[in-house]
Amino acid sequence: MYSIKILYFFTLFFLIKQLSSSEQSCQECYSPTKPSIFNCSTYLLTRNCTNNTFVWDIVDFSSQNRRTFNSSQLVFLQMKSLILKSNSIENISNSSFKSLSSNLIELDLENNRLKFISSKWFNTTFEYLTKLNLASNQIETLTDLDHVYLPNLQQFNLSNNSIEHFPNEIHRWTSLTTLDLSSNQLSSVPRYALVGLTNLTWLSLASNRNLSCKSNMIIFQKNLYV
Repeated sequence: MYSIKILYFFTLFFLIKQLSSSEQSCQECYSPTKPSIFNCSTYLLTRNCTNNTFVWDIVDFSSQNRRTFNSSQLVFLQMKSLILKSNSIENISNSSFKSLSSNLIELDLENNRLKFISSKWFNTTFEYLTKLNLASNQIETLTDLDHVYLPNLQQFNLSNNSIEHFPNEIHRWTSLTTLDLSSNQLSSVPRYALVGLTNLTWLSLASNRNLSCKSNMIIFQKNLYV
């Protein structure tokens, strides 16, 4: 009987310790001075940390050395800005961002190992997305974005990739104001590539070594800074 009591107390102590540890790791993600920011860039996240009724301004999963990403890693979190930069992400599972479509306004995937972009990642309409950062990856093409609808996308950063052909899909995202295609491998830009982008005010094609485009060969929009 005595041994059973000892075992019981040890078990209870272990459970309390585990719960305390979980709560402590969750608290590490919160900032008292910035209560709307959930920063778990250096911590693993558990379901005990989540509240699916609250929409965070920022959820930061950067610098976690992730190689893949899927919706289960969001553990029901909702946010306006999702930061996944500086990981080692090579693959994103289909429909990974579908649960975020009603709130997400910024998606940051900078400095990963993505080689392509798939419409299956999104598989939805990002009605409120205004900023998409895919800089410093290994992207070669954007040919699989025919079914991705980004009606309010304003800033698109594709700099420092390996893109060889100007992405034709971009002309459908008419809310674009800023487009960065610098430090890629572009060799030409189609004459009508920018037609329809009436809100575009800033375009960077710098550091594309093979690019030789003359100003009279491309139809630019008024008020566009190149």
